[in-house]
Amino acid sequence: MPAPAISAITWRDWGDKAFASALSEGKPVLLSLTATWCHWCHVMDETSYSHPTVIELVNQRFIPVRVDVDQRPDLSARYNQGGFPSLAFLDTDGRIIAGKVYTPPDEMIKLLEQVSTDYSEGKRLAPTYSTPSRSTTARKQGATQGPVLKRLEELYDTDFGGFGDEPKQPPFEGAWFLLSLYQKNGEPRLKQIICRTLGGIVDGLYDLCEGGFFRYSVSRDWKVPHYEKMLYTNARLASTFLQAFQVVGKSAYKNAAVGTIDYILNNLRDSSNAMFWASQDAGEEYYRLPWKDRYTASKPSIDTTIYTGWNAAAASALLHAFGVLGQASYLDKALLVLDTLWAEFDRDRGLSHVVGEPAGRPRFLSDQVHALTAFLHCYQITGNPDQLERAKGVMGSINRLFSASDGGFYDVMSEKDSEGPSLVGVRPVLENALLAEAFVMLATITTDNAYLDVAKATLEAFTGVVPGSSYLGPQGLRKVEEDEERLFAPAASAWARAMDMAESGPVSLVVVGDTSLGATNALVRASLKATTPGRVIQILDSVDQLDVVKRLGFPANEAPAVYLCIGNQCLAPIRSPRELSKWARPGALTSLAN
Repeated sequence: MPAPAISAITWRDWGDKAFASALSEGKPVLLSLTATWCHWCHVMDETSYSHPTVIELVNQRFIPVRVDVDQRPDLSARYNQGGFPSLAFLDTDGRIIAGKVYTPPDEMIKLLEQVSTDYSEGKRLAPTYSTPSRSTTARKQGATQGPVLKRLEELYDTDFGGFGDEPKQPPFEGAWFLLSLYQKNGEPRLKQIICRTLGGIVDGLYDLCEGGFFRYSVSRDWKVPHYEKMLYTNARLASTFLQAFQVVGKSAYKNAAVGTIDYILNNLRDSSNAMFWASQDAGEEYYRLPWKDRYTASKPSIDTTIYTGWNAAAASALLHAFGVLGQASYLDKALLVLDTLWAEFDRDRGLSHVVGEPAGRPRFLSDQVHALTAFLHCYQITGNPDQLERAKGVMGSINRLFSASDGGFYDVMSEKDSEGPSLVGVRPVLENALLAEAFVMLATITTDNAYLDVAKATLEAFTGVVPGSSYLGPQGLRKVEEDEERLFAPAASAWARAMDMAESGPVSLVVVGDTSLGATNALVRASLKATTPGRVIQILDSVDQLDVVKRLGFPANEAPAVYLCIGNQCLAPIRSPRELSKWARPGALTSLAN
């Protein structure tokens, strides 16, 4: 991340040269973790890092390194101190000596002097990491949801919705988990939690003027937002509200989703390449203006970095919107994003973190997982087998580059791929859960149970840390993610949802028919609208894909039909959209699932 012009600190990039200087000069490294969208990062730049005494101390006694946490999520996960900005003091091996979040000038001066003195006197005590043991307690099938659901119920805010106290984060993973349970069993209490939570998010975080959601709320009642708008957050919330509209049926959820997608398209889309920018700055003064003044005021700045994973999430949201709402432009824009990502794909090295970045930069699991999921969604929406082959290609690179020998997948490519000290291995629950869902989808679509075996093994690797922790690895890392897990359990929610999908089997909707016929396309549209949490859809053209239809055991010469199954139990062929819609109601498939 470029150093601010107002600062005279000689910031360096993370890499071997910085740590070599730390070793040769006998100085600790001061690592500043910051972000373009972070309000308090800007404040610290303008105050602490611009104070003459701080500048002098940092330049003389430390090796200052500055990192954008969006550019290097691996460093953020290992060195953040519980928020942003974070400053971490490191020894020459990259181990933490001390750390703190936002620090005003007077406190900063004292901290710099203390760390410098202790380091020069040999008093640096880097934390000793220990890896938590995994539980070997046997679990009964179907019991995996219990502890996670109980945890969410304990955290649930009955007054304002959401989970935990302040600050309030929009819990899209928790909402998807509860939506999947409600779709399955139709329990009214789950609907109540979902609706109160989503209502609070819309009332407090949705920008009624320009659309889109602010990142989070400082207050418990959602009414005091932190005003930055993130591509990833908005993409995931758009999908969440679309999913809630499908399951619950409230038009307000559809309106919020459409307004959010409009915000992304109008404000974060690069018209020159059809990709999406990362975020829009907080701009607190701007967002507090009357609407009429906002139309003429300078808008908050935009980070124009194009992140692979976040663009894949945006493509998934657009595909979801096309499936639910039928607007062809959403599909067209999603396809442009996915074509660009596929052009960037390297079978030997996977996908880069930033689109178009040079070789030699680290590759992250999160980017691969979101791209894989988007290609799978595209296959389910379009029936285009090329999208399935793309998904398989990404899956293959994930297996080669990120897998751990004892289960699960690392957050960074397993071989050392960038400069700087070697980083300790971390296996994040959230990305592994999303990956396991993709494995289950592939198993369902291809009928290859090898994918299902990997999904179950991946999820089983985390049984000793869920719920409660966001990762498997040395203790004391991922402080932001650990705080989030304590507040609203996003990783545990994704894990429980994936585990239920792996153990119980997804609801499979296979549309078989000649796609040139209106009757087939009517069933396709109805299936897309009915594709709620835990459902996998497959569109098979009985003419062009006759061999696949026969291989999967479906009749090829009958009238168009939808075959709805859970595991090995199937309904009779469904031949009308109206008949299919009744099986999309919450709790409708309870008898079949049992």
